Amino acid sequence: MTSLLRKQGALFHESLELGIRPEGICREQSALFATRLACRSSAVPMMTAPHDAPTSVQSELDAQRRWCEQVAARAAKYRILSTLPYTKVPFWVSATHTVNLRRGQGWASRRGIPEALFVLKLLRHANHHDIVLLTGGERRDLVYAAIAGLCWWIRTPHVIVDAHWQQGTGLKHTLQKWLLRLSGRLVKQVQPHSAEEVQIYHRIFQLPLSKLAPIPWSTSLIGFDDVSPTDVEEPFVLTGGLSFRDYGVFLAAAKQSGLRIKIGLPKAGVTQQIQALVDQCPNVSLHTAWSNADYVRQMQLCRVFAMPITQRLTRSTADQTLLNAMHYGKVVVSTDSIGPRIYIRDGENGYLVREATPQAWARTLKHAFDLSADAYARVERQAWYDARVVFNEPLRLARTLALALEVLSPRQPEDDRFHFSQQLSESPVPDVISGR
Repeated sequence: MTSLLRKQGALFHESLELGIRPEGICREQSALFATRLACRSSAVPMMTAPHDAPTSVQSELDAQRRWCEQVAARAAKYRILSTLPYTKVPFWVSATHTVNLRRGQGWASRRGIPEALFVLKLLRHANHHDIVLLTGGERRDLVYAAIAGLCWWIRTPHVIVDAHWQQGTGLKHTLQKWLLRLSGRLVKQVQPHSAEEVQIYHRIFQLPLSKLAPIPWSTSLIGFDDVSPTDVEEPFVLTGGLSFRDYGVFLAAAKQSGLRIKIGLPKAGVTQQIQALVDQCPNVSLHTAWSNADYVRQMQLCRVFAMPITQRLTRSTADQTLLNAMHYGKVVVSTDSIGPRIYIRDGENGYLVREATPQAWARTLKHAFDLSADAYARVERQAWYDARVVFNEPLRLARTLALALEVLSPRQPEDDRFHFSQQLSESPVPDVISGR
């Protein structure tokens, strides 16, 4: 731990020497950046600044620690029911009563019995709590909310966290709209990831603007080894994942670039099209047996991390994966889309591909891959700083809880400087929904 803190301290001061300062980290949130430096306390396990950090930075860390303690004390006054399983963060565990879905094997699981029992358990417990926090990305949570909205005796206010919904067509999209409409009586707040989604969800799902409060996502690496691997390997580009990935364009770009590329996918996610494209690229290797830990290790080893995303999305995607790569100081190249735009500032802490063409992708990958040592180090350190300081998981959960508590009591004056949602809501929304 001592060596790790020493390494973090060295990187912190190197970032200052390179001109990476709080006011330059994020255009939309420049006035608030210093207060987002993570702190470590018994309630919120966050990173600490080195003991010789500038006095102004340390004073801001102290202010944030006091705020985190205030959020914990405020939460302790209420009974909070949650379906969000963030068991690695003591702050969250102590503040909430979490209901988990216990999905097993066999006949009952295949027929949705665990989901039904999960909904019944929430219905039974909702009125015994002061507020209910639901997972926006889980359909079962939305089904429960719709049923609860029809139960006139349930009056506990609900908050939907992690809302990321893609506009669809047909019966599925109609069902989504009806679930949100039926739950409207109880749902007092919805937390998407970005300011762009506020107007989109208002237009598509008819959610009142007053209920939409964006909170950016975070890394998810608590518990993973934070020491860089010592393996020596030929530099490569890494990508992977299934959610809204544009592998057709990416693999065409990979063939043009000639760069060594690894793709991590579960076997079930390898379509005939993907396999055929990979077979045409001798510089691309497909890995279907990697565990999550294996993938994280490859993330630590790669030179560039790529995130190709499909166009015209109405939701953020790949937020967590992008930030995890940035956490390790990786230069990220991503499609210019709703999610990546929250975290990546083109040329500063990563690169955005603004045209979804193989030529644009190949050009940007080559540029990032061939950066000089100094240029690479500048982007690397900025990415490291942003992911660990601005977008770490405990800090996001503290903001999530503080914002949800506003449903029960007005925001405290000291909260304004710590709230991402206020700043993001004031940022301009591009004319287009997704990448150009």
